[in-house]
Amino acid sequence: MVKTILITGATDGIGKHLAKKLASEGHQVILHGRNPHKLELALQEVRAVSLRGRVSSYLADFSKL
Repeated sequence: MVKTILITGATDGIGKHLAKKLASEGHQVILHGRNPHKLELALQEVRAVSLRGRVSSYLADFSKL
């Protein structure tokens, strides 16, 4: 079953690794990040390994409500 998954902090470390893994399994992945440059780089990396190409991003700073 394909799922839609939002990963916060997906621009580095465990978040980015998890995003790559889930995208490579065919899930729809939404990356979240605060830094626009790092988010764009992570988006390109995850799309490169995505099975179905269903990867998008969301730029927001959740520490500032």
